[in-house]
Amino acid sequence: MKKKYAGYIFPSMLSFLLTGIYSIVDGIFVGRAMGDPGLAAINIAWPLVALIISLGTGIGMGAAVVISLNKGSGNIKKAERTEGNAFFLLFISSLLLVVFLYFFHTPLLVLLGAKNELLPIASDYIKYILLGGMVQVFASGMVPLMRNHGASFYAMCSMAAGCITNIILDYLFVIALNLGIKGAALATVFGQFLTLILGILFFIRKKNRISLFNVRPEKNTIHAILQVAVSPFGLTYLPSVTIIFMNLQSLRYGGEEAVSAYAVLAYIISFMELLVQGIGDGSQPLLSLCQGSNDTKTLKTYAKWTFALGIGFGTAGAVVFILMRNLIPVLYGTSSAAAAYIVYATPAFALIIALYGLTKPAVSYFYATHRMIRSNLLVYGEIVLTLIFIILLPLFFGLNGVWYTIPAVQVVLSIASLIFLKGK
Repeated sequence: MKKKYAGYIFPSMLSFLLTGIYSIVDGIFVGRAMGDPGLAAINIAWPLVALIISLGTGIGMGAAVVISLNKGSGNIKKAERTEGNAFFLLFISSLLLVVFLYFFHTPLLVLLGAKNELLPIASDYIKYILLGGMVQVFASGMVPLMRNHGASFYAMCSMAAGCITNIILDYLFVIALNLGIKGAALATVFGQFLTLILGILFFIRKKNRISLFNVRPEKNTIHAILQVAVSPFGLTYLPSVTIIFMNLQSLRYGGEEAVSAYAVLAYIISFMELLVQGIGDGSQPLLSLCQGSNDTKTLKTYAKWTFALGIGFGTAGAVVFILMRNLIPVLYGTSSAAAAYIVYATPAFALIIALYGLTKPAVSYFYATHRMIRSNLLVYGEIVLTLIFIILLPLFFGLNGVWYTIPAVQVVLSIASLIFLKGK
């Protein structure tokens, strides 16, 4: 049982770990090549990029949960139909999103806070990202579907190949060829393209092949996928909504240096968030299968292991973050003013990392076991709380109120998670 659990969890953790490492290294390259403006521009543009990735993850995870529940209950034909419809949704939704962002990305960037010198930098980044927009949706959506086939190691390798390619191309494009923000975007697109190729190779194998009959859209199946997809989409995307509010308030209360500092802090907490999300997403096929087959005893065991890992890694990550707080600004090449903000805000952001170890696996657990109300309350409650705290706290504490916002939100969500888990 432990071996089976480890076979799902650790490949998923390693996949997300590599993704987190990529995001950190990407920021280091951009920071060293372009300084505070480059970091600030990417952070402002990131919510639009995250929308592309989150769309694929939401559909892929939503379908994966429905597939596992059907397999657990013995309904194999319905599981196959769900997988086929997932590919239909990935195609249609990615096409619509890329077209929308192509025509409206500039006014959206202005709304997100891109002004003066930051707007053309952020706009260039988005334009090049959109060249591979559909590729990114499919690549992120295929990974959970591959894990659902029991191919966690292959899914890990496909993500790892994309991330490693991304890092290598980041150095080549951003530093060696001096392409700046365009180079960072192109590196991302080429990395995701490799992940997509590996995903296609997986699904054209005879045992994994999807029949065209199952790709035909079916209203009830699409509804079932989207009903679950709301939570993993929100779990993946809503941190980017937080970035929007944090950027705007950081700019208002601390200027461009504060936005740059938050960009670096966001890279660090995003890394840990991805790691604990890897734990939750890795356990999803097992949790959903147990739920579908009513195997309550095994379900509880897998859940305990998932939360133990999440809390353990969250706590360890917080300690390491505090110990490295003076080194981080040096790695990112920030200005001295931004560096001072980073060092000062580190304890508050370390608390966020520690609490992620509970709240993120809780969301994954609830949607994996089809407890959609609790899952959605945690996911979308986070953004409501963020909006309230990011407006109120700075009124009383200034820029400190901006730094306190996410820790305060995570404290409330941790309490809610414990209440929901106790009432299961």
